[in-house]
Amino acid sequence: MYMEKKIRISNLKGLHTRAAAIVSFNAAKINKKYNTNLFIRKNEIDGNLPIASMLALINLRVRKGDSVIISCDTDKNVELVLEEMEECLSGTIDIEVLDIEEMERILDKNTLTSESLIESITNGVLVVNEENIVILFNKAAEKITGIETNRIIGRKANEVFKGSKLLEVLRTGRKIVQEKQTLDKTTIITNRTPIISEGNIIGAVAVFQDISEIEQLTNRLESVVEAKEKFSNILEYANDGICMVDEAGTITYLNSEFERIWALRKSETIGKYIGDVLPNSAIVKAHNTREKQLGAIIRKEEGVKVISNAAPIFTNTVFRGVVSLEKEETQVQKMVVKLREAEEKIKYLKEELDRKQNIHEAFRIIIGKSGALEDVMCMASKAAKTSMTVVIYGESGTGKELLARAIVGASARKGKPFIRLSCAAIPENLLESELFGHVKGAFTGAIKDKAGKFQLADGGTIFLDEIGEMSKEMQVKFLRVLQEKEFDKVGGTQTIKVNVRVIAATNRDLEKMVKEDRFREDLYYRLNVIPITLPPLSERKGDIPLLVEHFIDKICKRENMPAKKVSADVFRYLENYHWPGNIRELENIIERALALSDDNELDVASLPKYIIGIGEGSRKELINLVNNELATLEAYDKSIIEIALKKYKSFNKAGKMLGITHRTVSLKAKKYGIKK
Repeated sequence: MYMEKKIRISNLKGLHTRAAAIVSFNAAKINKKYNTNLFIRKNEIDGNLPIASMLALINLRVRKGDSVIISCDTDKNVELVLEEMEECLSGTIDIEVLDIEEMERILDKNTLTSESLIESITNGVLVVNEENIVILFNKAAEKITGIETNRIIGRKANEVFKGSKLLEVLRTGRKIVQEKQTLDKTTIITNRTPIISEGNIIGAVAVFQDISEIEQLTNRLESVVEAKEKFSNILEYANDGICMVDEAGTITYLNSEFERIWALRKSETIGKYIGDVLPNSAIVKAHNTREKQLGAIIRKEEGVKVISNAAPIFTNTVFRGVVSLEKEETQVQKMVVKLREAEEKIKYLKEELDRKQNIHEAFRIIIGKSGALEDVMCMASKAAKTSMTVVIYGESGTGKELLARAIVGASARKGKPFIRLSCAAIPENLLESELFGHVKGAFTGAIKDKAGKFQLADGGTIFLDEIGEMSKEMQVKFLRVLQEKEFDKVGGTQTIKVNVRVIAATNRDLEKMVKEDRFREDLYYRLNVIPITLPPLSERKGDIPLLVEHFIDKICKRENMPAKKVSADVFRYLENYHWPGNIRELENIIERALALSDDNELDVASLPKYIIGIGEGSRKELINLVNNELATLEAYDKSIIEIALKKYKSFNKAGKMLGITHRTVSLKAKKYGIKK
């Protein structure tokens, strides 16, 4: 028979620890006496707990004035059982009437049970008293923190753990939960709770868990998710169509390109058998045979060929499915074209790189990085490796002598005599004597023997500037030196042998002079072994800023004046000017500007008026309108190619100027029917 009874607890301290021990002790005696089991709960909805369990009673947290419901289920004496239990609970629970030793045994047993429970849990537990002194530190706490119990018991928590907040819990009585902390290399989550007895804070407990492995797993999981997302993006935006099927042949993945190639919809295709979707595909064959299908060609209904590569996937020899890569033949053809273009570009860039690397360091004295100038230095660097005759063509002031010196500096004759002579600066009647020397008494004023330039240059180099100004009579004698490496002094009878390299320079068109019978043809061909043409400054305006910087540094050091900057407007005017005097004229203008400028920066006011006038007049539109209308883009394209080829004479030079490859210039010229 089952019966319940509601009882009001009047004990001063409720069912505190010792009272719970007395009640559980009495309940055990009653259970044994009547061969029954007594239960207790605090309200109608709670479950029944055995009264004979001290821990169960303590966990009910019954206070004075609380009501509890006791019950039992027995065949007889049910009312008597409940009355005896009520008598124990409803009055003052007196320790004197009990077996003191038995009660102590119960207390010890439950204390040991609690301690065993605390020691057995995997969470770390740290308990402090009201003075923040550690009174309990379980094995899990030792393992997590790496601190032995005997090193922490009796010490204040904040002395051992610098970040401890148990003192804050003791002062405020508030819980601090789910706080992440780092102890050396260990990450923990801690819950801190005050211990309250009769309204007073008598201590605090911290329960913490090692989450290092969880964090590591989380990081790994995040890495896996990130890798999966990256892999998905790679597959989705790949140029090939990609499809995957599982071991049963069911389509598990296909990207957008595969959808486009086969006119499929992902939403309608995923989950279907591949043989029903693409029955003749390489994927089906690879799935059925478990073998690779490489380079399989399948023709679509509209006639377009698709090239497929399908391969089975195995994991530890277990077949897992098939992955296939598909590409339309037209795309492959386009890729071949792009590959060829890339190869052409690489070849061109390699040639350019090789050319720059092969330029001797002696040519660093020449300022400029334009393509036209680099072509010249590349040729001159090659010429320097020989002892052949060189003719340098170029307008006045382009730096022909500087190039000649660079050639000598890069040659085997470096350090040997370098003799310079301007053929235009010596009167005709004295030029022979200057070149070949004379003996005493050869002519009026020849008071002693004199060595000529060729004799002085023996073993080295002679630089003959303005070679086009040499008379035809003198040309005959000069030709003999070039051919025979010998000459006679003026008035002398002894033939002198010399080993001299000749570098000539001129601003004249020697070929035109030959046609006009003003320059000997045989000398021209003998002299014109390695012709090098220096571009005028008007064709290398991109070098102007470098030249200006060089001249400012050179002149300021020479004149012992502080270096000056140059305004952007100055460069604009300088680049718009046509430079008839070339680099020599530019140096003179910079020298004048530095002398006249009082500021730290060269501005437009420092330039000559004729330079400024040209600059202002050159402000015009890049595109000219025809009858106030634009032409087609193709028309402008054709016009640009025509002008470039007319000006630069070759696909290579035109391409460098326009910033495109020589192959592109060649193809456009062919397209528009333009001849070089």
